[in-house]
Amino acid sequence: MNVVIFEDGLVDRLGPLVLARPACDLNIGGTTLVEALARFGPVQRSIRPHLARHLRALAGSREAVWGGSSAASPPARPVSTHGAIVLLVNARVVPSRSNLLALRTLVEAGHRAVVWHGDTCAAAVVHVGADGRGDDRPFVDAVLADPLTSAAVFEQLDLAAGAGELEMVSQPHDLLGAHERAIDGTLAMVIDSGRHREIRPGLFVAPTATIVDPVVVRQGPVVVDDGAEVGPFVCLDGPIRIGPGARVNPQAWLRPATSVGTACRVGGEVEATVFEPYSNKPHEGFVGHSHVGSWVNLAAGTITGNLKATYGLIRLHDPCGTAGLPIVHTGRQFVGAMIGDFAKTAIGTRVPCGCRIGAAATVGGDVPESVPPLANLVVPGCVPTTIAQAATVLERMMARRGWRLLEADRELLAAIAVAATGPAGC
Repeated sequence: MNVVIFEDGLVDRLGPLVLARPACDLNIGGTTLVEALARFGPVQRSIRPHLARHLRALAGSREAVWGGSSAASPPARPVSTHGAIVLLVNARVVPSRSNLLALRTLVEAGHRAVVWHGDTCAAAVVHVGADGRGDDRPFVDAVLADPLTSAAVFEQLDLAAGAGELEMVSQPHDLLGAHERAIDGTLAMVIDSGRHREIRPGLFVAPTATIVDPVVVRQGPVVVDDGAEVGPFVCLDGPIRIGPGARVNPQAWLRPATSVGTACRVGGEVEATVFEPYSNKPHEGFVGHSHVGSWVNLAAGTITGNLKATYGLIRLHDPCGTAGLPIVHTGRQFVGAMIGDFAKTAIGTRVPCGCRIGAAATVGGDVPESVPPLANLVVPGCVPTTIAQAATVLERMMARRGWRLLEADRELLAAIAVAATGPAGC
């Protein structure tokens, strides 16, 4: 069986977190949709053009800049006991244990079917025949060619309604709740795989991970992946996942629903936050109920607000309308920051509740609620960061992780610059 993950026309509403990465490569609950669906069979992404170009340029030679697989070629010819099946999944589907079980049930039934989320296709099973050229092949090819028109494609297919529902994300703050709900199930699947050993109650450690005692686990589960290091005098309140090669600095406090991505550096206090791969928050400062992209550096003393002084529900103000509405009611009491890939903060930066910081932006002091890509709020006059400047900073940061900046990375930064058409955020 082959899997195709496709982005639809609503993916841009997820804001700065998806400008420089596919939605299916967002870490939700300690995993990504691409990683989760790899259990089903070979996975192919059908994504926005600038991201597809990045994958084609890499051609599998290195990880994608967001830290995921860069395989962009079509998967091998499908094989299935039901004939040739293709599972198509919307990139905004949450990679939760319950969603994966629902998709497994859909596949095992083997029938041509579609699962709708309102008027949006969440997932579908189609047949392409033993030779890969069946009646549904043109529809699969259409989704691969232009994922943003997928809604029209599925309306043309005569598919039965699949049983069950699938949770999806539609707005930036949806990622926070989805992550909090999914992390327990994800960690249970990781623990059940048997690759981690429980060295004390609630602490599950991969063979090459390092725990420097004293480390306190006040509640589990805490999963520490290969090559990760947890320094002394760290307090861990699970559920927590610490990814491969990540480092948790001494005296840090990681609170529930925290996911630290590959090769991240984390210190201070963190709560209910995702750090995508290769980002830094090594010093003191609080980050809570936030989602931090890849290759982000949060300087010493950076603090995110996550609770209003009134203790009321948080609203997002979006004058550019990228989330679809000028005011978005999150329905949540705790909302921190959504920080795009390659962004940087200066020392002592104060980030308000519900802040959205665009990709490759640089901020300091009191940050406005919405910052566009490549904005530079540190330099007097708010002169935007150029592609060359952003590439220089990224190259220096990549060198510290043993990476080399490629032309494909520069081209991705150029695509971000094309999208940076809003107000300067000053």
